[in-house]
Amino acid sequence: MDVFAAYRFCPICGATRPESDSSRPFRCQACSYTCFFGPVTAVGGVITNSSGEVLLIERAKDPGKGKLGMPGGFVDPNESAEVALRREILEEVGLQVGRLEFLMTAPNSYFYQGVLSPVLDIFFCATIESDQLVAAEATEVSAWMWTHPNEDTLGRMAFESNRLALERFLKTR
Repeated sequence: MDVFAAYRFCPICGATRPESDSSRPFRCQACSYTCFFGPVTAVGGVITNSSGEVLLIERAKDPGKGKLGMPGGFVDPNESAEVALRREILEEVGLQVGRLEFLMTAPNSYFYQGVLSPVLDIFFCATIESDQLVAAEATEVSAWMWTHPNEDTLGRMAFESNRLALERFLKTR
C-alpha cells in the first residue's frame, strides 16, 4: 500500500478521507490539515580502503534480505546527512570515517510492513586507511566484504539507487 493510501483518516481531527479523494498532497476537507508526503531521507556510503576496494554489506533483513548494499540507513530527526552516515557506518560495521565527499542523490522507495514510502537517498564517498572491521551489534547486516565491484556485484544490489551510486562512483575513479 502506498503511504498516501494509508491516510484514511486525518491525523489532526480524525475525519474520514473520502475514497474518491486521490489528490496530493493530502488535504483534510474538515479541518484543512495538509500533508505533502515528502520522502524520508536515507544515506549511503561508498567506502574505499587503501587498495581501492569498496565495502559492501549483506542485508540481514527485508527489504532486500541476502542482497548487497552499502553501509547506511535513515536520517533521524535533527540529524544531518553526514552525522547520520557516520552513525550508521559505526553501528553497522564498527568503522569511524573522517571526511565525506558528496557523490549523488537518487529517489528510492522502501516497502516495510505493507506500506510503500518514498525515500531520497543521499550518497557520500569516504576512504579509510585501515580495513579492519569490528563486529558491530547491528542486526541489519549479516556479512560484509571488500570488493572491486563488477557486473555480478551490481546485479546483487538490494536497491536500484545503491547500484546507480556505485556505477557513478566507478565512472569517476
